[in-house]
Amino acid sequence: MRILICDDSKVARRSLASFIASSFDGEIIFSENGRQALEIMQCDTIDILFLDLTMPEMDGFEVLIALQEFSYQTKVVVVSGDIQEIAQQRCFALGAYAFIEKPLKAESAIPLFHELQIPVHHAHSSKQSFSKQQMFERFQETSNIALGVGAATISEQLKEFILLPVPRVGELTFSELTMMIQDTLNRENSCAAAQRFVGGGLHGEALVCIEGESVAQVGRRLGYDDGEISHDEIVVNLVNVLVSSFLVSLSEQLGLEFSLREPLRIEDFSPENSMLNANEQVFTIEYTYDAEALDLFCSVLFMFDVESVEIIHRQMELLQ
Repeated sequence: MRILICDDSKVARRSLASFIASSFDGEIIFSENGRQALEIMQCDTIDILFLDLTMPEMDGFEVLIALQEFSYQTKVVVVSGDIQEIAQQRCFALGAYAFIEKPLKAESAIPLFHELQIPVHHAHSSKQSFSKQQMFERFQETSNIALGVGAATISEQLKEFILLPVPRVGELTFSELTMMIQDTLNRENSCAAAQRFVGGGLHGEALVCIEGESVAQVGRRLGYDDGEISHDEIVVNLVNVLVSSFLVSLSEQLGLEFSLREPLRIEDFSPENSMLNANEQVFTIEYTYDAEALDLFCSVLFMFDVESVEIIHRQMELLQ
């Protein structure tokens, strides 16, 4: 038996492979995106493909569409943080054999692995030490999962499919961050709001920029009649949903509880209206939500101070 694990995250690839017992007498192959996966499948017979959805170059949906053009007997198991109901329906419509939510859990993996006749490795978790770069890689996968949970919440409320990118995780200088934010705020037909949050010693701030002509329509889909609330109130409500839905998943994965302040509309960005120190590196998570059938595009930037990075690092070592 040949198994192909296709995921842009090295952490996710290793995590999935770790569920397969050493007694497995087949071959496990890895690919970083859909294009590589298809190239491998053109050369080798693949019995089972574990496929992520959100990847650069060629995503999982594109792979499923491409596979319909060939007569492969491969069973495709989608393993994704994008848990929107619409996303799952599309996967099955495109021929997926099964859909498993990230992060992979024993209760869902074991029955499926038995069904696929893959021996399961029963491991006990223990604390591991990570370098800063490894922590970034693992936190990017954690953010990717939280991104999918947040998109599912937004999709359910707006009755729309949300297009997901790969989140960007890393450090920026304060000047780099300020330039990036000012560029975002200067976009035509856009508005922005900031929301601070705290939890377990961690302090952060989310900045959300909303673009598009569909804000009034969003208000109706959130349950408000035309004129019942103002444009600014719709924006603040949408920002609250965007930030809180992401943090709910993040808190579950990190074992930390967050509390949020009310979102505040902002017209510009400066050190005076930010929690950040102008002299420090800023740890950031950047991603977008794009509603497929609405003129609505949301850019979301989470920012953490230096002390928060140490807490995140420690929590991830404890939880792995």
